[in-house]
Amino acid sequence: MAFVTMGPMLKRAQAARYGIAAFNMIDYNSVRSIIEGAAELDAPIIVQVSVKTIKHWGYKPIATWVRMLADDVDVPVALHLDHCSDADVIRRCIDAGWSSVMFDGSSLPFAENKARSEEIYRMTEQAGVGLEAEIGAIGGVEDDKFVAEDSAILANYDECLAFVKDMPNLAVFAPAIGTAHGFYKGQPKIAYDLLERITQSISVPIALHGGTGLSQEQFDRCIAGGCAKVNISTMHKHRFIEGFIGVRAEKPKLEEPLPFIVGQYDAMKKDVVDMIRIFGSAGKAAHASGA
Repeated sequence: MAFVTMGPMLKRAQAARYGIAAFNMIDYNSVRSIIEGAAELDAPIIVQVSVKTIKHWGYKPIATWVRMLADDVDVPVALHLDHCSDADVIRRCIDAGWSSVMFDGSSLPFAENKARSEEIYRMTEQAGVGLEAEIGAIGGVEDDKFVAEDSAILANYDECLAFVKDMPNLAVFAPAIGTAHGFYKGQPKIAYDLLERITQSISVPIALHGGTGLSQEQFDRCIAGGCAKVNISTMHKHRFIEGFIGVRAEKPKLEEPLPFIVGQYDAMKKDVVDMIRIFGSAGKAAHASGA
């Protein structure tokens, strides 16, 4: 049950109206906090990796960390490539053992995004790997991707239907619904009506990008509206830094590095546990796996 592709578990989550947390990992300690936090609550989990993080650590080390830790728990764990527009990176992730990948062609004209997404879809179908694809422009900063708030564009309903039509086994679909990457400067204007129209018309689970900073009520409405995959990146990065700073503030003369690593782990794991409870996926490991 441990290492899985995310499509089937997201379909079950969407049908039962709970969200599966997708955390962007930073290092081995971060991966531990994500997977062990999920195991503590008997919850399915998705470990996401940015292209920047892959280039730092390497394809095989990351795949090895996730698979090794997944083997030691009894919850479904998916390894997912986050926002990527490079087909070569996607292929290398597949070859290294990723269970799902994302092609982000949202900056392209609709027809080109659809055509390129379908090319990647054929690649992933042949490899038995799940695919996430995106349309619209989700605002904010996500690693090397920046979309100004005034440039963010909601997904078009008719385009959403046309986009997924020829990708029946798409693992998850990410239409822009008004959320943004990073910390919100004001209240996000989430298009709940658009989300509900999309989920009533297509059977593909929906990804909620820009989860950091949303309220319990906003998460609840998005998950009830069909968002099965909920992304958390910025908050996890901040916990990584805060965990280190907290130990330094408490013990300014400490020279042994392990307590700092433990402090980071504890801060990140608490965040993982808190989010899983908010998304309603605690205790859902067996349900997500189909057991």
